[in-house]
Amino acid sequence: MTASPSTAPRSIRLQVWLPLALLIVCALVFFLLTLLEHWHAQQDLHRFSERTAHSQLLSTRRALETVLRRGDGSGGGMDAIVADLGLSPMVNYAVLLDDNDQVLAATQFAWKGLPAKQALPHQAQALDTVSTVPGQAAHLHLDIERLQLHAISPVAMPLRSNELRTNRYGSLLIEYDLAPLVAQSSAHTRTQGLMFLLITSIAAILLLSLARYFILRPVAALDAAMRTIGQGQLQIAAPLTGTGELFQLGQSLQHMAQTLHASQAALSTTEARFHQLADATLEAIFFHEQGTILDVNSRAEQLLGRPAQQLIGTDIFTLVSPEYRPLIQQRATAGATGVWDVSFLSVDGTPIPCEVTAMQREVDGRTVRTVVARDMRPRLQAEAKIRQLAHFDTLTGLPNRRQIFDHIHLELQEVERNPNRRSALATFNLDNFKAINDAFGMAFGDTALRTLAQRLSSQQVQHQFFARIHSDTFALLLTNLSGTLEQASAQAASSIENVLAQIAQPLQVHHQTLHLSAGAGVVMIPNDSQDPPELLREAETAMHLSKAAGDNRVRFFAHALQEAASARLALRNDLKAALHITAPAPQELLLHYQPQINAQGQLHGVEALVRWNHPQQGLIPPGAFIAEAEASGLIVPLGNWVLLEAAAALRRWQTESGHATWAQPLTMAVNVSPRQFREPDFVDRVCATLEQLGLNALSLELELTESVVADDLEATLAKMQLLRQYGVRFALDDFGTGYSSLSYLKHLPIDTLKIDRSFVMDIDAQAPTSPGGKRPAVLIEAIIAMAHQLNMQVLAEGVETPAQLAHLKASGCDIFQGYFFSKPLPEGLLLPWASQRSQEHAP
Repeated sequence: MTASPSTAPRSIRLQVWLPLALLIVCALVFFLLTLLEHWHAQQDLHRFSERTAHSQLLSTRRALETVLRRGDGSGGGMDAIVADLGLSPMVNYAVLLDDNDQVLAATQFAWKGLPAKQALPHQAQALDTVSTVPGQAAHLHLDIERLQLHAISPVAMPLRSNELRTNRYGSLLIEYDLAPLVAQSSAHTRTQGLMFLLITSIAAILLLSLARYFILRPVAALDAAMRTIGQGQLQIAAPLTGTGELFQLGQSLQHMAQTLHASQAALSTTEARFHQLADATLEAIFFHEQGTILDVNSRAEQLLGRPAQQLIGTDIFTLVSPEYRPLIQQRATAGATGVWDVSFLSVDGTPIPCEVTAMQREVDGRTVRTVVARDMRPRLQAEAKIRQLAHFDTLTGLPNRRQIFDHIHLELQEVERNPNRRSALATFNLDNFKAINDAFGMAFGDTALRTLAQRLSSQQVQHQFFARIHSDTFALLLTNLSGTLEQASAQAASSIENVLAQIAQPLQVHHQTLHLSAGAGVVMIPNDSQDPPELLREAETAMHLSKAAGDNRVRFFAHALQEAASARLALRNDLKAALHITAPAPQELLLHYQPQINAQGQLHGVEALVRWNHPQQGLIPPGAFIAEAEASGLIVPLGNWVLLEAAAALRRWQTESGHATWAQPLTMAVNVSPRQFREPDFVDRVCATLEQLGLNALSLELELTESVVADDLEATLAKMQLLRQYGVRFALDDFGTGYSSLSYLKHLPIDTLKIDRSFVMDIDAQAPTSPGGKRPAVLIEAIIAMAHQLNMQVLAEGVETPAQLAHLKASGCDIFQGYFFSKPLPEGLLLPWASQRSQEHAP
């Protein structure tokens, strides 16, 4: 067991620490010797002060007192004694003062007879000391910093004639210069240091040479042997010869290598047997520790498409599909064992479904998990094949009768839970398909059915489910229909007619062009029957009635629905005929125009609204035929006619002198259906209309619903930008009632935001419609504020009362439209109304 980094001893290279240790020891010894020499130098100064200088001071004092007692008045003896002191190189000066501080003798003869402070002005401190020397005591003051010694001693003056004992004392001052003594000590210290340095260097070189030969070389040999063993070369010779501890270490190292070689051979044999067993199994095996793969077998390499070198050391959880990864990590952390389903990722990222068995064990204190993975793809493919055979038609690949029964059963359950849900089941049978088989053969007929099935599948949309019932009969389940039973049947009829149109398109089969047709029968869900086979039988009954009629029409099983479908078909045929009427025949389609008023009460524009004056039924409101026009595709030619007629009317008004005043600034608003807007030539048609009539594009405002924008934002934006380049304006109709999204308002070039009349009607409410609800019409204020921030005008539809108008004006609304001003008017009534309005509200 290895020591942790915090407790393991630290190691330094021998080539570093041997010279470093020797250098440290030498430096320490040199430092101690230097301190010792410095201490000896201090002791020499003190010895000189206490012995030599003190002795000289006392002997000179005695000599001077002897001369003074003899009464040598000339002073020659004193001068000689003092002058002898000056001969010493260490004496800076010597002075003998009398009891009045007059110089009696000095090493400088010029000082004789002078007052002490005049002769020695720079020795004021020494002169002050003279007065403090008590009695006959001598005083020595050692100044280490200046390397000076001041020796002071009292000297008894000669007796006067009337004195038996002298009470007068002079002073002997001697100043010593200690620099020569210090220099001598320093020279001695340097000599000693150089000798030590020389001896130490020689010893260090010798010791390092011995260490390199007897320590570093053996250690290097042991290191090389260990590196060889670390590289896997276990057959090594003895790294050292001789005796000693390092030799014994080399022998132990050689023995360890031999033992490892034997263990490695045994382990290799065991591993070979293990790998043979592991590779012989059909499952992929992974060994990992805390997620890191330690080893894999060959089946794991084949399963994941990666060699073992790439897998070992990889985090096994990165090989698991993301949706399984958190659960698998949680189980591994908890040490869970068992069998569960997991998807691995192949080298190209494809999920590989597997059944995994996880086990865990402790090995030398390490937790190792064994993961055995069985590839489930063969079994899943077999199961899928069984399901395919059970639920799909083998010829066309479409769902078969059994599967559509399952879907019908589920739909019946949904209808039972939701009474407002509507669905429809339709069956189609190809007309005279037996003749194709007879003429070209069964193989050709099968190819034709496959090709037709591919076409129908490619055109299938959400909430539609195609199936092949038998031979040349197909079924279609339509779900999520909305509205009343009659409205839902109309939606079903429209979808089924689209399928019939797809069948009727030419079909290319083996260089042959086939023109097929089919009859269709429909049964609505819910109805009296709750049994899928019975519903299918009813749809087939209606289908046979359609085929017997020979008109390729959609026939409903219920008589009332069939009558409604017939009425819708008649209405569609009449509308198609109305769109193809040309002069001088009577005009069935016409436009009414509803005025749009600005905040100043002036006429801002008009909205063109289509009306149908049916020859037999009279004036048909738009709600009765627009939906059928959308379902049948007639909305495209109808919308083109409205656009051209509205633009032509505005151009007439602007060119007539009686109406030009109010018509010139007028905006003509034209509704554009989603299907019309998605036509490839829509932009070219609008531009051609403007160019043909010579109408200013700024006078035209196209009204789009939110469903147009929601279908394909990028395509919508591209068309709007092209039209914007010509100057065409845009309005967003019925804002807030459909797919409202604030994101597209930032991107689309919308000029006007139209508030739906349902919001305007809330203004007349006096209280919130529900407990805790918002104030009525509060959304209007928010919509207006938002639109103004986006540089858009706001138009309110359905204004019918003065209260509504007042509230909208107070909220900042820009334009108003509704019965409060005028209902939609034909051109003959609009022109006089607009002229009168322009006169009453002239700017």
